[in-house]
Amino acid sequence: MHGANPVALILLFLAFTLPATVAHAQQRYLQAGVGVLPGVGIQGGYVSPASFYTVEGILYVDGSPPFAGGQGSIQVSGGLGGAIRIMGIIRAIGSPDEGGRDFDVGLRFGPSLFFTVGESSREENPFSLFLEPFLRGTSRLGRDHIFFAELGIQRPILRAGIWFAL
Repeated sequence: MHGANPVALILLFLAFTLPATVAHAQQRYLQAGVGVLPGVGIQGGYVSPASFYTVEGILYVDGSPPFAGGQGSIQVSGGLGGAIRIMGIIRAIGSPDEGGRDFDVGLRFGPSLFFTVGESSREENPFSLFLEPFLRGTSRLGRDHIFFAELGIQRPILRAGIWFAL
Protein backbone atom coordinates (compact mmCIF):
# COMPACT_ATOMS: atom_id res chain seq x y z
CA MET A 1 0.00 0.00 0.00
CA HIS A 2 1.31 3.46 -0.90
CA GLY A 3 1.72 6.35 1.57
CA ALA A 4 -0.92 9.04 1.81
CA ASN A 5 -0.72 11.81 -0.77
CA PRO A 6 0.09 15.09 1.07
CA VAL A 7 -2.04 17.15 -1.35
CA ALA A 8 -5.04 14.88 -0.73
CA LEU A 9 -4.57 15.24 3.04
CA ILE A 10 -4.46 19.03 2.77
CA LEU A 11 -7.58 19.08 0.59
CA LEU A 12 -9.37 16.80 3.03
CA PHE A 13 -8.39 19.08 5.93
CA LEU A 14 -9.63 22.15 4.03
CA ALA A 15 -12.90 20.42 3.15
CA PHE A 16 -13.69 20.04 6.85
CA THR A 17 -12.46 23.48 7.97
CA LEU A 18 -13.53 25.61 4.99
CA PRO A 19 -17.27 25.81 5.72
CA ALA A 20 -16.65 27.18 9.23
CA THR A 21 -14.12 29.80 8.18
CA VAL A 22 -15.69 30.98 4.91
CA ALA A 23 -18.83 31.90 6.81
CA HIS A 24 -17.24 35.33 7.38
CA ALA A 25 -18.80 38.05 5.25
CA GLN A 26 -16.65 38.36 2.16
CA GLN A 27 -16.02 42.04 1.52
CA ARG A 28 -14.96 43.68 -1.69
CA TYR A 29 -12.41 46.48 -1.91
CA LEU A 30 -11.10 49.07 -4.33
CA GLN A 31 -7.33 49.18 -4.18
CA ALA A 32 -5.34 52.39 -4.66
CA GLY A 33 -1.61 52.61 -4.25
CA VAL A 34 1.70 54.01 -5.35
CA GLY A 35 4.81 52.18 -6.45
CA VAL A 36 8.51 52.61 -6.93
CA LEU A 37 11.32 50.84 -8.73
CA PRO A 38 12.44 51.08 -11.38
CA GLY A 39 10.47 54.31 -11.79
CA VAL A 40 7.42 55.70 -10.07
CA GLY A 41 3.92 54.44 -10.57
CA ILE A 42 0.38 53.91 -9.44
CA GLN A 43 -1.70 50.81 -8.96
CA GLY A 44 -5.45 50.47 -8.73
CA GLY A 45 -7.98 47.71 -8.91
CA TYR A 46 -10.49 45.41 -7.28
CA VAL A 47 -9.74 42.89 -4.52
CA SER A 48 -12.15 40.38 -3.03
CA PRO A 49 -10.50 38.61 -0.08
CA ALA A 50 -11.98 35.47 1.47
CA SER A 51 -10.63 33.50 4.42
CA PHE A 52 -8.10 31.44 2.44
CA TYR A 53 -7.68 33.31 -0.84
CA THR A 54 -8.19 36.54 -2.78
CA VAL A 55 -9.55 37.19 -6.27
CA GLU A 56 -8.36 40.41 -7.89
CA GLY A 57 -7.96 42.54 -10.97
CA ILE A 58 -5.24 45.21 -10.89
CA LEU A 59 -4.10 47.98 -13.26
CA TYR A 60 -0.44 49.06 -13.04
CA VAL A 61 1.06 52.22 -14.54
CA ASP A 62 4.80 52.81 -14.16
CA GLY A 63 6.87 55.64 -15.59
CA SER A 64 10.61 56.01 -15.70
CA PRO A 65 11.09 59.72 -16.49
CA PRO A 66 14.43 60.95 -17.90
CA PHE A 67 14.60 63.82 -15.39
CA ALA A 68 14.72 61.24 -12.58
CA GLY A 69 17.50 59.25 -14.25
CA GLY A 70 15.13 56.87 -16.06
CA GLN A 71 14.94 55.81 -19.67
CA GLY A 72 11.84 57.86 -20.51
CA SER A 73 9.49 54.90 -20.68
CA ILE A 74 5.96 54.06 -19.56
CA GLN A 75 4.53 50.64 -18.87
CA VAL A 76 0.79 50.00 -18.53
CA SER A 77 -0.35 46.54 -17.43
CA GLY A 78 -3.58 44.88 -16.38
CA GLY A 79 -3.52 41.72 -14.32
CA LEU A 80 -6.06 39.17 -13.13
CA GLY A 81 -5.22 36.69 -10.42
CA GLY A 82 -5.40 35.81 -6.80
CA ALA A 83 -3.48 34.88 -3.71
CA ILE A 84 -3.39 32.34 -0.92
CA ARG A 85 -3.91 33.96 2.51
CA ILE A 86 -1.32 32.37 4.80
CA MET A 87 -2.71 33.82 8.04
CA GLY A 88 -6.21 32.70 7.01
CA ILE A 89 -4.98 29.12 6.85
CA ILE A 90 -3.24 29.50 10.23
CA ARG A 91 -6.45 30.93 11.74
CA ALA A 92 -8.39 27.94 10.42
CA ILE A 93 -6.00 25.59 12.19
CA GLY A 94 -6.92 27.31 15.44
CA SER A 95 -4.19 29.83 16.16
CA PRO A 96 -5.26 33.05 17.86
CA ASP A 97 -6.19 36.08 15.79
CA GLU A 98 -3.18 38.19 14.79
CA GLY A 99 -4.90 41.57 15.05
CA GLY A 100 -6.21 42.18 11.53
CA ARG A 101 -3.03 41.31 9.65
CA ASP A 102 -2.57 38.90 6.78
CA PHE A 103 0.18 37.69 4.46
CA ASP A 104 -0.64 36.74 0.87
CA VAL A 105 1.34 34.78 -1.71
CA GLY A 106 -0.14 35.31 -5.14
CA LEU A 107 0.04 35.25 -8.90
CA ARG A 108 -1.35 37.63 -11.55
CA PHE A 109 -1.27 37.47 -15.34
CA GLY A 110 -2.34 39.75 -18.14
CA PRO A 111 -1.38 42.10 -20.97
CA SER A 112 1.29 44.77 -20.76
CA LEU A 113 2.21 47.68 -23.02
CA PHE A 114 5.71 49.16 -22.78
CA PHE A 115 6.74 52.18 -24.78
CA THR A 116 9.27 54.94 -24.83
CA VAL A 117 7.89 58.47 -24.60
CA GLY A 118 7.76 60.03 -28.08
CA GLU A 119 7.54 56.73 -29.99
CA SER A 120 4.32 56.05 -31.86
CA SER A 121 4.59 52.98 -34.11
CA ARG A 122 3.43 49.54 -33.00
CA GLU A 123 6.90 48.07 -33.58
CA GLU A 124 8.38 50.59 -31.17
CA ASN A 125 5.60 50.03 -28.60
CA PRO A 126 5.59 46.25 -28.04
CA PHE A 127 2.66 44.45 -26.46
CA SER A 128 3.40 41.49 -24.21
CA LEU A 129 1.85 39.20 -21.63
CA PHE A 130 3.14 38.96 -18.08
CA LEU A 131 3.01 36.45 -15.26
CA GLU A 132 3.76 37.98 -11.87
CA PRO A 133 4.29 36.19 -8.59
CA PHE A 134 3.91 38.58 -5.65
CA LEU A 135 4.04 38.78 -1.85
CA ARG A 136 1.71 41.09 0.07
CA GLY A 137 1.24 42.05 3.68
CA THR A 138 -2.02 43.65 4.86
CA SER A 139 -3.08 45.32 8.08
CA ARG A 140 -6.58 46.49 9.00
CA LEU A 141 -6.95 50.28 9.53
CA GLY A 142 -10.40 50.38 11.07
CA ARG A 143 -13.57 48.82 9.77
CA ASP A 144 -13.50 49.83 6.11
CA HIS A 145 -9.82 50.30 5.21
CA ILE A 146 -6.84 47.98 4.91
CA PHE A 147 -3.21 49.02 4.36
CA PHE A 148 -1.22 46.87 1.92
CA ALA A 149 2.46 46.60 1.01
CA GLU A 150 3.41 44.43 -1.93
CA LEU A 151 6.54 43.11 -3.64
CA GLY A 152 6.31 41.73 -7.17
CA ILE A 153 8.27 41.45 -10.41
CA GLN A 154 5.97 43.61 -12.58
CA ARG A 155 6.75 47.34 -12.70
CA PRO A 156 6.48 49.04 -10.25
CA ILE A 157 8.14 46.38 -8.11
CA LEU A 158 7.44 47.84 -4.64
CA ARG A 159 3.84 48.96 -4.04
CA ALA A 160 1.83 50.23 -1.08
CA GLY A 161 -1.57 51.77 -0.53
CA ILE A 162 -5.06 51.32 0.87
CA TRP A 163 -7.99 48.99 0.20
CA PHE A 164 -11.29 50.90 0.46
CA ALA A 165 -14.39 48.84 1.28
CA LEU A 166 -17.19 48.96 -1.29
